Amino acid sequence: MKSDTMVMYRDAYFKDCEALIENNHPYRNHVNKFIEYLNLPEVNLADTPMDISKETVKGCVGYYHEKGEINSRKTMESHLESVKSFYDYLSRTGKLRDIFSDLDYGEFKEKIVQMYNLSEPSGRGVFGCNDIQKILLNLDVAIDNFKMESAGVRDEDKYLQRIILRLFIKLTLIAPAKRNVITSIKRSDLDDNLKKLRINDAVINVPCGLSRDLKNAIEYAEGKNKKIVTDSDNIFDFIYRHKGKFQGESLNTWFFNMNQDFDIIKGQKSKKSLAVEPIRNTAIKMMVDNMVNPILISKVSGIKLSIIEKTYYPKDWKVEFNEDLNRSINRAIAQNDYYCYI
Repeated sequence: MKSDTMVMYRDAYFKDCEALIENNHPYRNHVNKFIEYLNLPEVNLADTPMDISKETVKGCVGYYHEKGEINSRKTMESHLESVKSFYDYLSRTGKLRDIFSDLDYGEFKEKIVQMYNLSEPSGRGVFGCNDIQKILLNLDVAIDNFKMESAGVRDEDKYLQRIILRLFIKLTLIAPAKRNVITSIKRSDLDDNLKKLRINDAVINVPCGLSRDLKNAIEYAEGKNKKIVTDSDNIFDFIYRHKGKFQGESLNTWFFNMNQDFDIIKGQKSKKSLAVEPIRNTAIKMMVDNMVNPILISKVSGIKLSIIEKTYYPKDWKVEFNEDLNRSINRAIAQNDYYCYI
């Protein structure tokens, strides 16, 4: 192979995925960093791409952590998502295998956080309940009014993005787990009637509106994919499959685009993306405001009980719980103001 193999692959990625990189500015910077790391004399893998593995990626994060350039979970995740996008392109174009395809991505990130003791984000940003309801209302109206027969390619792309975004938001509101947990939901995690969802070892009731949205989205995707969904299918991957590979980080861009169209969350016009994480924080904060026991919040969200208590509850709070967890979790979620709309 030529000595500039990975450089050529990078340049091809930048050229062929120009629109993607334009909408995700960190991608260019982090992919460049990855290539620079591969070219280090002590690494020397730029000439032998087949030898690059997940351990190489860990080493790259460690290298830039030592240089003081990757010190937080947020920066590390931005780096990984950039490299992951690069490898998705290499795999799709037949240049290299996807080194991320055979690993649990969420678990992989957690191991890196622990390995380098990266700082966690405060994660306290929330949206108002009225804003959440306006977001859902506008998405519902836009999706219901879409005319497939007269739509162009860009219109259909936006329609699909809004379908997925609405599902993600509603699922997060009834089960405020991490983004990667929500986007990893499989068909087998839902019962046959789409009325129950198993997530983080809790069983959550799915409201009628969300159940209908799931049914319609799956049927739409089955028509586009010309394939019936199976228990092993990831819901989000399956719905997006006819357009390519679904990437969870795209949700921030789609959320921003939605807000540009509807102007609900103020002060975002100059930004390039809008994080979806505050949706989860909003659901958790409302459960806290309703004085829900932190054990229930910890169970459904996947956040350690100690972090829930430290972040939201007074020091003299005593944790005691003897009721049925699933029944209590569903009762707690149903207290949130937005629940009747979902």
